Amino acid sequence: MRAGIYARMTRNAWRRERFSAMSFIAFVTFSVAMISLTVQLFVNLSGAMEHLMVEAKTPDFLQMHTGEMDLDILENFAESHPEVRDYQLCGFLNFDNSMITLGKHSLVESTQDNGLSVQGKHFDYMVNSQNELPKVKRGQVYVPVCYQSMYDLKVGDSMEIGSETLEIAGFIRDSQMNSMMASSKRFLVSQEDYERLQPLGSEEYLIEFLLAEETDSNSFQTEYENAGLPMNGPTITRPLIKMMNTLSDGIMIFIILLVSMLVLLISLVCIRFMLLIQMEAEVSEVGMLKAIGISGGDIKKMFLRRYGWLIVMGTILGFALSFVMYRPLSKQMIRLYGVASGGAGGILFGVLGAGVPGCLILLFVSRVMKKLNGVSAIQVLTGRGANTKEKQSRICITIVTAVGIFLMMVPANLYSTLSSSEFVTYMGIGNGEIRMDIRQGENMDQTIAGVKKRLSEDESVEAYAMYQTSSTSVILKDGTKMNMLMEKGDHTTFPVSYSQGRTPDREGEVALSYMLSQELGLQPGDVLQVKGKTGYEMCKVTGVYSDITNGGKTAKMFAEDFDSGEDVMWSIAYVTLKKGQDQQAFMDAYGEDGVEIVDIASRIQGTYGPTLEQIKRVSVLVKVVSAAIILLVILLFVRLLLANQRNQISMEKALGFCNSDIKRGIQKSCLPYLVVGIIGGTVGGCILGEDICGLALQSLGASNFKFDLSVGMVATNLVVSTVAAVLAICLGTKEVENIRAVECCRGRE
Repeated sequence: MRAGIYARMTRNAWRRERFSAMSFIAFVTFSVAMISLTVQLFVNLSGAMEHLMVEAKTPDFLQMHTGEMDLDILENFAESHPEVRDYQLCGFLNFDNSMITLGKHSLVESTQDNGLSVQGKHFDYMVNSQNELPKVKRGQVYVPVCYQSMYDLKVGDSMEIGSETLEIAGFIRDSQMNSMMASSKRFLVSQEDYERLQPLGSEEYLIEFLLAEETDSNSFQTEYENAGLPMNGPTITRPLIKMMNTLSDGIMIFIILLVSMLVLLISLVCIRFMLLIQMEAEVSEVGMLKAIGISGGDIKKMFLRRYGWLIVMGTILGFALSFVMYRPLSKQMIRLYGVASGGAGGILFGVLGAGVPGCLILLFVSRVMKKLNGVSAIQVLTGRGANTKEKQSRICITIVTAVGIFLMMVPANLYSTLSSSEFVTYMGIGNGEIRMDIRQGENMDQTIAGVKKRLSEDESVEAYAMYQTSSTSVILKDGTKMNMLMEKGDHTTFPVSYSQGRTPDREGEVALSYMLSQELGLQPGDVLQVKGKTGYEMCKVTGVYSDITNGGKTAKMFAEDFDSGEDVMWSIAYVTLKKGQDQQAFMDAYGEDGVEIVDIASRIQGTYGPTLEQIKRVSVLVKVVSAAIILLVILLFVRLLLANQRNQISMEKALGFCNSDIKRGIQKSCLPYLVVGIIGGTVGGCILGEDICGLALQSLGASNFKFDLSVGMVATNLVVSTVAAVLAICLGTKEVENIRAVECCRGRE
């Protein structure tokens, strides 16, 4: 008998409140899908990346070098350091990008250093899509996988280097240069082709070490530098390689995680109100059950079984939906890194990611159901059942609208900021229009002098500045000696973003990147000794700036004049043209041997293009999810509002008020709360969202992060969210038409 009563009550409830049941399932589905998606993306990214680095035997320490090599010195160093497990010297045959054509696409505008390499002898392998070592034949080339989709390449296409042609035999994953944030890309060729094409390019060397476990790569780098070994080029460590590989997809996963947490929070709030609506609608049945002797615990179990099935259905649908969303969002990740070893593990974590929010929602429902214990038969029979407050419903309209707009704003604002020309100031780069890279060579001083003379006499140039970067020895205030990646020049022309202090503007002044400042405990006003031409000189720290390049650990020193020494790694110039000048014509005129020239906007797009594309996809996904949540949640709260006002609305109809007048009054009463939510969400998305993204980017070296807002994106998000909210209010108030005037006299049938 008791089971029959429970089943009949459940059938009646679901038949009467189909929308509420479907909404409940939808909230569980959204919450489970987003969290499961986050877990799957994170597990596959970390697992696939680690698997690739293990299979490719990624070096722990890599020093790029241009110039002469003494193998005996390198061998003696390796033998005298027991932490060195293995070492090797790899060639990197660099070509001017104007010489390279992939398929039908010239790399003349590429921001990458592109060159040929052969397979590593002992480690640092380049692998194919199955993470296996490809067998390269004469006349064949394996192209970096990141170029496959970028230039729509396929096996059988050709790669042209000057007048030479190679056949594309496949695509490779390069564990240390996979990311577009790595400044170089290697093409795999046979030893015969490498030697044949050697006269066409300039050769660099990759000095690579495998270190014993627990070896500190930073300490090893210091020992390498102090030994006076070749270091005419960037230094790369395994943690830096992992950071560059993680950054693009990591930002996307961070955004999805933020959205997941907020979606779960909204869902719990909405589920609570839905349960209160249902409990209020069935309070008379609950009272009657108690009147015939059924305990509150048994009634609670009945409700839990009912909603438990809905939670199970929502969890299954959410897990399925997470797979649908996972495919497009993981496409780039799988192409670059493959899949994690042991695919069942990813599915297991996905199931776990779906099960945790499902269990959390079930516990939350159980807690809300405790309110049933406070409803007595006497209360129901005397008409004193539980009543939800109308003001709470309107306040929830404000909260949900604000959170929905906040979710839309954060990825959209992050996208507009990363794609802005101003973002270069967080990369340790001055905000110029054009960057000129002057390669190291025998006639370095003459090349620099010639470029400087031409720029000073060029009437189309508004401003320019030249810089040289070298590994410079410094002595800290505690006497510790170390090397810093120091950029010397006049930094006042194109200043970067400073979180503390100012740019160095006179001799004897230096600025530090945020991460270097934090690591060394140096702040503006501190002093350190920097090695110069005549010995160590005292320099004052004037500021701390953002830099997410070179591991985030760099320094800038003011210098009016400098000359090229053996320790110089690279020389660059930044240029801004006068208004109305033809940028492309300027670049063509200066694009000569020994100088690579690119506009800064293209450099950003070339470096962060894949990251921006991922954030754009996430932004669209978040926009759809947020609009759906706003529509569904506000619709629910309006129905709750009408449920509380049902008798009042019935009375108004009995007095002669028409449906349109009643609906208009309810809509007007919701409008102020909607406006407050729109304003709050917009302000929160631009201010609080900025702080959240700033905390994430700060770990990469970008301090004092500020959004570069796009008026178009902000307006689009406001329109989408407002339309969803207004539509929800209009659809919700249609329930007024189903309320009859006689209900105030005899109750709802």
